[in-house]
Amino acid sequence: MDVRLRDARGMVIGEHNTVYQNFFDARHAPLAAKLISFADLIAEKTQHFVGRRFAVDAVDQFIARNSAGYLVIEGMPGIGKTSLLAHLAATRGWAHHFVVGALGISRAEQFLENVSAQLIAKYDLDRAAALPPEASRDGSFLAGVLSEVSAGLPDGATAVVLVDALDEVFTLHDVHANVLYLPPTLPRGVFFVVTTRPRERDELALRTETREFFYLDPRSSANQADVLAYIDGALDRDQLRTRLSAWGATPADFAETLLAKAEGNFMYLHHVLPAIEQGRFADFALDDLPQGLEAYYDAHWRQMRAAGGGDWAALWQPAIVFLAAAREPVTVSQIAAWTGLPPPQIQVAVRRWREFLDVERVDGQRRYRIYHSSFHDFLGAKDDVDLRAVNSTIADRLLDRYRELKDRG
Repeated sequence: MDVRLRDARGMVIGEHNTVYQNFFDARHAPLAAKLISFADLIAEKTQHFVGRRFAVDAVDQFIARNSAGYLVIEGMPGIGKTSLLAHLAATRGWAHHFVVGALGISRAEQFLENVSAQLIAKYDLDRAAALPPEASRDGSFLAGVLSEVSAGLPDGATAVVLVDALDEVFTLHDVHANVLYLPPTLPRGVFFVVTTRPRERDELALRTETREFFYLDPRSSANQADVLAYIDGALDRDQLRTRLSAWGATPADFAETLLAKAEGNFMYLHHVLPAIEQGRFADFALDDLPQGLEAYYDAHWRQMRAAGGGDWAALWQPAIVFLAAAREPVTVSQIAAWTGLPPPQIQVAVRRWREFLDVERVDGQRRYRIYHSSFHDFLGAKDDVDLRAVNSTIADRLLDRYRELKDRG
């Protein structure tokens, strides 16, 4: 997630020269230190984006019928909430913040600084070159920024802020405060579009004057049409057509079957389509493909356990469980230190689980994390996985390391 400055005006660009933030005055350039660039995430989540016209229309209609407020988009993991907001960020140029627990981007102060910096730069507000310490203390500074933005909007204009994954926010602040210290009252023309997993209304910790909900229903005809469009887009791939021939299935039969198996979930397709192309379901009949995302995770878990033999309990399972417990990107060396296993063996295990991992380079080192929260949920629900015990083990190893370094010093 690199942020780069370009030209005298201070333009922050992402990969592929996609502009995600303009600094209209060079005096705002120091704000770049507080920006979190989500260019990589946006590029990835919009790469195979299809449809969602019904959801975009819901956003536009909410803005059109209100003077300000929050639209809360709810949906199960894998339904495409993050991709939807990535699409809006890329196509509308709206200020945005993505909560990514596995990257450690889950704290209120990160959100407050990132969004405040974006808004000050985007709307060329007359503010100091750097954010003051109070910008991340609570929601008062952001509320002031939003008021200034509102005051400068032409008649009929709006300012929209996108916030993804409120359910992944790490919070220890006042239980009476809104999640991320979001303002309970928004000034004229200011809107927030936020996403979360479905939950009871009083569990959301978002008390506001104007708040509406929009549910991404996996069974709706609009969502089913988008899933079908996603499947149709994959049917041009040669390897997939080869597998269809082996099954004796027509593209229409395959699309109909996979549509039913996916249960409206795009993360299911993200995993199952490549697995089919790789021949991992060659011994399955088309109708025997896993039913739903959790069933796919379970089928893969059982396949790994069967293929692993003695390596399963000694290596493959510990590697993925420690990765899940870490909740942040970690190196092979870190996992090796926690498990007590040699780094080369951990590297082999990581390659086995690569489908479910995201990788980034930090200071020349590869760091791995669980790709999607739904797989973390699956691991946490397994009877033979105890993430709390693993967390305790990690804490003990870190404490041992601290004592060792202290004794040396």
